[in-house]
Amino acid sequence: MEPGMMSTGEGMRPRTLQGEAMKKQEPRKMSPFPLKRKVFTEKKSLLDELLEVQHFRAIYNIFVAVFCIVVVRAVLVDFIDTGRIFLDFEMIVFAFGRLHMTLLPWLVMFLYTLLVPYQILQIWVKLLKTLQLPTLLTSIAAGVLLIGHATVLGFYPVYTLMSQPFGPASCCVITIEQVRFLMKSYSFLRETVPPILQARSHDGKMQLPQFSTYLYFLFCPTLIYRENYPRTSCVRWRYVIGNFAKFLICLFYGFMLFKCISIPLSSNINKQPLTFRSFVLLVFIATLGALYLIILLCYAFFHCWLNAFAEMMHFADRTFYKDWWNAASFSAFMRNWNVVVHDWLYYYIYQDLLWVFKSKARPVAVLSTFIVSGAFHEYIFMMSLGFFHPLLFIFWLISVLADLLAMPNSNIILWIRMLCSVALQLTIQSLEWYARVHCPVQKSTFWTRVTPRTWSCYS
Repeated sequence: MEPGMMSTGEGMRPRTLQGEAMKKQEPRKMSPFPLKRKVFTEKKSLLDELLEVQHFRAIYNIFVAVFCIVVVRAVLVDFIDTGRIFLDFEMIVFAFGRLHMTLLPWLVMFLYTLLVPYQILQIWVKLLKTLQLPTLLTSIAAGVLLIGHATVLGFYPVYTLMSQPFGPASCCVITIEQVRFLMKSYSFLRETVPPILQARSHDGKMQLPQFSTYLYFLFCPTLIYRENYPRTSCVRWRYVIGNFAKFLICLFYGFMLFKCISIPLSSNINKQPLTFRSFVLLVFIATLGALYLIILLCYAFFHCWLNAFAEMMHFADRTFYKDWWNAASFSAFMRNWNVVVHDWLYYYIYQDLLWVFKSKARPVAVLSTFIVSGAFHEYIFMMSLGFFHPLLFIFWLISVLADLLAMPNSNIILWIRMLCSVALQLTIQSLEWYARVHCPVQKSTFWTRVTPRTWSCYS
């Protein structure tokens, strides 16, 4: 059990009445920092366990069969139209345009995150041992870090994406890495600074974590910093290669879905006025693609990609997701959908807000946590696509308010809401993308990026 975790269960001894009376008379002391911490345990991914069951394996095979049918359909359509059999990778090449150029901004952000926070923390600890101005030193160190983060992890990647013609997938890679480095550096400082301050206040030894543990943390698939994690004994390279191969196949599958479902419906919409009837038909046709995209995203990234890195890093806790398909509320779905991000939001946003505003402010803490999460997701969409359509943020806010108001919910109702929301977002984002292709502006400005062009172009 980690320090700070409260013991429960069989190890708790019964208290006497006298002890209870003395406990009531003692003044209640509030801990300066939340006691609940993330506990890492050695565990396999849920899909790895479920795929050992024959019935679930059959469902998995059905999705593989549907993938084969989608690929065959694309090949046959190309053969009928052109008289040749070939797989069109033009869309993939466009989406990952200038992917090799993403290495430079990634390297700058990585080196800054690796060196600057650790060095500033090291200098701060040395000065704390010699000087008697902890508040002033802490304020100066925090100010330097804020300026550095705002410049290197804030302004620099945004300027890079705005000034160079990256493809949407390449933009997504840079933006996700930008957010990941921000969350990683915050977790490192959040987990190391409070123990140092506590040790100084109690005249204890202020010990700085080893640099190797921080370097390992920047690559391991978690956003919660610890000096030690449960580790596996060996690397199964066949498992690593298999997961990377499945990840690439899922990417190809996703592009095939866009090519077969989204592009034919949205690319030619400018040839006729966009009516309410045609818009509703587009949304309902996109629900099938929405279902496959939800499944693909979870399997490709949360299972294949993260498990491959976890295996290479000997990282034993593979709880990157839980049974999100069984969720009966939006809050439960988000808790189980992406455990890695949820843990960061729970321990550093929700729990800290409860500590600041006390437990009576739970609805405020829940709403604030989802607002932060929605804002980050919307930012990734905006920087990847090049325009601002806050649909995801609006859907999330409505779903969270529905949960806070305790509206009737069930697994079926949740899935209807999820599929309709994702289909609606997929449709509107596709229409907006092609509206900007068919009706370009002469000069790109901030207002042209945030102003929707769908209705003016298709009316």
